[in-house]
Amino acid sequence: MTVPAPAVEQQTERAPRPAERSGASPSRGWPLPRLTELLSLGDVRLTRLYWAGVALLVAGFFVTQLLPCVDYPQHLALSDVARRLQVANSPEHAEYELNYFTYNGLFHILVARLAAFVPIELAGRTVVAASIVATSAAVVALVRTLRRPPEYAALFTPILFSYSLVWGFVNYVLATAIALWALVFVARFVVKPTVGAFMVIGALGLLCAFAHVLAMLSLCLAAAALAFELSWRVGAAQGARWPALRVIVKATLALLPLLFGCGYCIAVYRQQYPWDPNMYRDPTMEGTAPPLWQKLVYFSAFATNLYGDATDQILLWADLLVMGIAARTAWTARRAGTLRPEASPPIVLPFLALTGAYFATPMVLVGTHLIFPRLAQWALLGAILAAPRYPADEMMARARRWVPRLGVLAGANALVHCAVFAWETHDASATIDDLPAGGAVTAVLWNPDTDSFRNGPLTHMAAYYAARKHGQWAFAFARYLSVPVRFKPLSQPAWPARGWEFDGEAYAPRCKYARAFPLVIIKAPDDLPRGDLGEKVLRTMVFRRDAPSVTLLSHHGAYWAFDTKGLPEDGTL
Repeated sequence: MTVPAPAVEQQTERAPRPAERSGASPSRGWPLPRLTELLSLGDVRLTRLYWAGVALLVAGFFVTQLLPCVDYPQHLALSDVARRLQVANSPEHAEYELNYFTYNGLFHILVARLAAFVPIELAGRTVVAASIVATSAAVVALVRTLRRPPEYAALFTPILFSYSLVWGFVNYVLATAIALWALVFVARFVVKPTVGAFMVIGALGLLCAFAHVLAMLSLCLAAAALAFELSWRVGAAQGARWPALRVIVKATLALLPLLFGCGYCIAVYRQQYPWDPNMYRDPTMEGTAPPLWQKLVYFSAFATNLYGDATDQILLWADLLVMGIAARTAWTARRAGTLRPEASPPIVLPFLALTGAYFATPMVLVGTHLIFPRLAQWALLGAILAAPRYPADEMMARARRWVPRLGVLAGANALVHCAVFAWETHDASATIDDLPAGGAVTAVLWNPDTDSFRNGPLTHMAAYYAARKHGQWAFAFARYLSVPVRFKPLSQPAWPARGWEFDGEAYAPRCKYARAFPLVIIKAPDDLPRGDLGEKVLRTMVFRRDAPSVTLLSHHGAYWAFDTKGLPEDGTL
């Protein structure tokens, strides 16, 4: 049975009228949805299903006290320091300084400002959630602007909780949302050039540059590919081929405002490079990457890699299957001569450019790790824009029913895993609550993983204490010059010769660095005995000869906290 498409889609897919051919307004040959319509998929049911999936995913960040994002607590703690630095004569001024001229700082500034009105942890998760919602909205706006099947926007939901987010790269996640909205206005400018769109592109590009430099690079690549192809497509929609020069000029005008953000990134780099040239290189791993076949075969792991049961990857492969079947059936129909031309054909060049970037970029670039997996999200976006419409009406109707439900399933899956993570980490949060405020803490973790989430989401657990109790924490990211909150020269303790951030067994309670952080949070090994014997074994395992001298402050499940104040220092680093 053939299900008729809604009226809004029939209007979108109609052929241009004679009055819209050569000489007519581009916006009439390529109708633009009003700004007020950009968050709608053009159909009430589709819109509700899409936003239900996003809402379920976002709700996951509000059911747990600790977020399952590896580096997130570090950025949250830095944001809390930034908030305190805005108070005149606060003690933090002796140790930290604020540098607003950076390309890795928008998240910290937003959270610090918001924390003036709400608790810091609520401020942090609110900005993370807002980044996801803004990204979701931008995908809908882009799909609608480019006149692709609106239900295809739901194919992006399984990758909203991306590899970048699970690793806690919150500045990059926020910058990606900004970059996608800049891409929307690049498309709108190409279709209908206006001064307002030109200014919005420039403002969003500059804001993206302030948030994260890699997102700015991705924006430039995606915008260039989109602007040139869309300029040609819009000309064709008018019923006449535009001269190549006109296509080039129009695309160039759309990209011109991004030069402000590019110039900002270059200026920051030229200032920061002399401070520490080693920050921009990793002699042992620079340029390394897995072979191309692994990037292809393990695409889902590089794109998400969230849950211990790998259900996130299964849903992502279902996404790719939907697009693959659409491409296959369209190709078969074209060979058979039965393919009906689309009024707005797939946008292919961004897919080629962004997928090429994913395969060409190494894992370690300019001293920064985990680079090319961050581009998987962009590659999937390109694939969504390039995916053809199903040629058969009944297949298209089926896609309209099931693709949005796939997005809802992805959102529900994220919510369930976050709820399990909340249960798994309840004791960790309770242990932090028991500690005195304003202290200095380190964490000794035998296993930072959980059953629900991969990648060691508790690795930087000490930073949660710093944010919640407004104290200091070991192995702080303030040592990096690229973040806005940085240690002042000579203010941080000398770095240990062998750190225990990623190796709990390396903890040396009498070394200089350990003595600077007397509060110690421990996640015990799974095989630790119960009761008093367990405490005795743990004390000896962690503090060795000083086991009788430390004071127990808290114990909840596998989590313990001790005060080591008064232990002697042996002079070692």
